[in-house]
Amino acid sequence: MATKLGDVTSYKRLYLQFADEEGKSKTFTINNPKNLVDGDYDTIEEQDDAIEAVMDTIIEKNIFHNKGNDLVIKVNARIVEYSSTDVMDVGPNE
Repeated sequence: MATKLGDVTSYKRLYLQFADEEGKSKTFTINNPKNLVDGDYDTIEEQDDAIEAVMDTIIEKNIFHNKGNDLVIKVNARIVEYSSTDVMDVGPNE
């Protein structure tokens, strides 16, 4: 669906940060995650547990590497909300 001049679009991203066995950082980004604000969880603890479980699974199952190194430590997780406003409407030439 196309947006119009002045339309506001918002979305959330979940950032999962890990450290590998050399201490180097690796971050994964997931668009539009389930979250407390949107009513997907009843409590912050429930949301926290779900995110931590995903991070634990990534480490335990050794799903990803960071330049050949195993991810071994959960460092941080955060949900960031973005908002944008269309300020220019450029359509196809007719």
